[in-house]
This record gives sequence, structure tokens and C-alpha cells, in this order.
Amino acid sequence: MIRALPALVAIALVVAITVFFADQPGRVTMVWLGWRVDLPFALLLLAILILAGLLWALFWVLGRLIGAPGRMARSRRDQQKLQGYRVLTDGLVALAAGDAKAADKARRQAELLFSKSRLELPPLARLLAAQAALLRGDEAGARSEFSAMLESPETEFLGLRGLIVQALKAGDDTTALALTERAQRLKPGTVWVLQSQLALETRAGEWRAAAATLKEAIKRGAVTADQGRHYNATLLVAHSRQAAGQGQVRDALSYAAQAQALEPGFAPVAIHYAQRLAEGDKLAKGLGVLEQAWQKDAHPALAAAYSRLLDAETPTARLKRFERLAELRPNEAEGHLGAARVAIEARLWGEARRHLDRAGADGPGPWPKRLCLLMAELEQSERADTAAAHLWLDRAQRAPEEPVWVCTACGAEGTVWEPLCPTCHGFDTLGWRVPDRGAARLLDPAHALPVPALDPTPG
Repeated sequence: MIRALPALVAIALVVAITVFFADQPGRVTMVWLGWRVDLPFALLLLAILILAGLLWALFWVLGRLIGAPGRMARSRRDQQKLQGYRVLTDGLVALAAGDAKAADKARRQAELLFSKSRLELPPLARLLAAQAALLRGDEAGARSEFSAMLESPETEFLGLRGLIVQALKAGDDTTALALTERAQRLKPGTVWVLQSQLALETRAGEWRAAAATLKEAIKRGAVTADQGRHYNATLLVAHSRQAAGQGQVRDALSYAAQAQALEPGFAPVAIHYAQRLAEGDKLAKGLGVLEQAWQKDAHPALAAAYSRLLDAETPTARLKRFERLAELRPNEAEGHLGAARVAIEARLWGEARRHLDRAGADGPGPWPKRLCLLMAELEQSERADTAAAHLWLDRAQRAPEEPVWVCTACGAEGTVWEPLCPTCHGFDTLGWRVPDRGAARLLDPAHALPVPALDPTPG
């Protein structure tokens, strides 16, 4: 009803005007060149309206005729533009198929079409040229195209992305970081930019800058809250190590304590904090930190760190400590394996055998490799039973693979946890698991960073 109101008002006005002139039957007299014409006013008004309509129609036709060439030119340019985009699409399809020659041909055709239509070449054309150059192995040509994109606001971000990928492949982390920081200023909050900036800053050991980037990444949703907490703890451990290396003992302990507060159950964090405490003459507190972490996860690295902190004690005292640790989680084999190792060193054969039996040595198997090796050592040391020792060594050879620290980015293995993978320098990529040695490994460190290689959209 509301939409029809203007039309109803217009009709009412026309009817009112018509009634008004019908009720006012005035006449108009015109004299021109001796001619006299007497007309009703309503008829004269009608003649004027008809004449105005004819003049409007005449001018409309003339306007269409005059503008026809321009319209035809615009239509031709639109057709060429549409054809140009179709050719560019064909070029992207050729890229996906790995056909650099066809992609280059499509780019040249597109340049010709856009040139004929006197239109600016779209960003997609430069991207196509750069990616085709990369497909041909022409790194210099691709770099030239990506660099040219930096000159235009519409293509600057695309150019930065391409140059970042090239810098990473070349192993030039310094240039990649500078370009990533520029991309972050250009489009704050872009997920892959924040993730890449964080990875590059950690590679460079810029822990303060990485912490600020991580905070922004969590705020922007580029990193989840749980993952961000774990990353933050890892950053603090790395920063603590750096401070300790520079003799900043108080700062090192402070960073380690903050990391422990964030991830109290993560073995590497607890181990580092305990070491810092022990170096500060707080051995008892350090052992308490390891025991607290042990109750959450009986990790073998915790047992090894526990043993290192007790090096100054007698073997008997160390065994008592380890028995206490084992009883915190009596059904876990790790505590008993650690206690057995200390008992063997103390030549307390009965205690060693008791703990190994509780770890599963008297069970049907299969037995962990470390248990088999300890049993072989015990049989040889206590009884000089070479046959029994060889039996356990043979079992060790056939034992299932045990977990190690494995990089999720490159597959590298290690016995020690580090904030950065020693092989690909990926940040916080080491996880404790059984390695899959049949899986292919990434040998290119650039793949450890989440930078997309091709995206046809400018933003």
C-alpha cells in the first residue's frame, strides 16, 4: 500500500487539474500575420503538450544516433575485456596443469586484448606472468614481475607475497622478515602474514618481537587460544635460555617461571624451570617442579632431568628419591625404569630386578627396548649370565619403536626437545611420538611457513 501511494497521489493531481480546466472553459485568441485563431484554453494546453512530446522524441532519436559510435566502441572494449579475462583464466588453468608455455601464450594474448581496448592490465596478468616464470625456473623474471607489483596499491600485497615465497626458498630469512613486516603494515591481521612473521621472528631469535606478534595473532584469530598459550610458553623458555646465556640469571628464572605457569604439565618447560631453580640453589623446589609435572605426564625426559639434578647425591639416596617419584604414579613403567637404572648403578640388584619386574619384565611382552637393555645389563652385571643377557638384547632388537622428539614440519628426529627444530628451524614443531620413517620428509625449510604460493585475488 505504501509503495502505491506516490502513484495514487500523481493520479489524483492529474484528475484535479483536468477537472479544474474543465470547470474553467476560458478561450485564447491569437493574431499572427493577419490570421486570427480562437481556441479553448484546454485545447491549446493539449497542443503544447503534444508538441513538447514530439520535440522530446526527436531529440532522443538524435541523441541515440549521435551516441551510437561511442556505444559501439564501449561495447567492443567490454567484449575485449571479457575475452581478456577469459584468456587469463585459461592461463591459470595452464599453470595448474604445469604448462608454462601455454600460460605465457595466454598472458601475451591478454596483454594484446587489454591494449586494444585501452584498459589497464589487471593484476591477474602480472601474477600469471610471475607464476609462469617460476614454472619455467626463471627466478629472476618472477622477481621482476613481483617487484613491479609493488608500485601499484592494487597489486602491492600480491607482489609482497610472491617475493616472500622467493626469499624463503632462497633461505634469505632477513629479507623475508622485512617483506612480511611490510605486508603486515599493509593488511594488518592477515592470517598467513601473522603466522609467517611469527615463524620468521622465532627463527631470528627475536623473542620479544615474536611475543608481540603472537599476541596480535591470538587477537586476530590466526592462532587459537590453546595453541597461543603453548607457543607463549615455548617463547618464554627460549627467551630464558637466551637470558641465561647472557648472564641475566634473574631474567632467565623469571621467564622460566612464567612458562611454567602457562604449561605446568609440559615436560620441556618443567625441566627448564627446574634447571634454573637448581642453578639458583633451589634444588628442592626444582625437584618439586619435576614431581608436579610427573604427576601430569610420566615423561621419560622428566626422569632423566630428575636424575641429573641428583648427581651430587649418593646412589642410595638417589634410589630413595626415584622410588618416591615412581610411587607418585605406580602403574607407569617410566618411574620404575628410572629407579632400576639408579639401582643398577648402586649395585642393588634386588631393587633393580623388583622395579624392572614392576615395569613389565616378568610379563608376556612385548617389552620396551629400554627395559630389555636394562635387563641385559642386570643379568650380565649381577649373575654374569651371558646367555640371558643375549636373550634380552635380542628382544631389544625386536622391540617396538619408542617415542622420540619428531618435527611435524620436516620429520627430523631428536632425543632432546628444542624450541626450534634443528633441521628446518620450525618453531615449536617438535612433538613426542613414535616416528613414521616411511613418510616422506620436507627438505625445503620454506615449507615450514604457511605462505600460499598462488592466489589470483588481489587481496
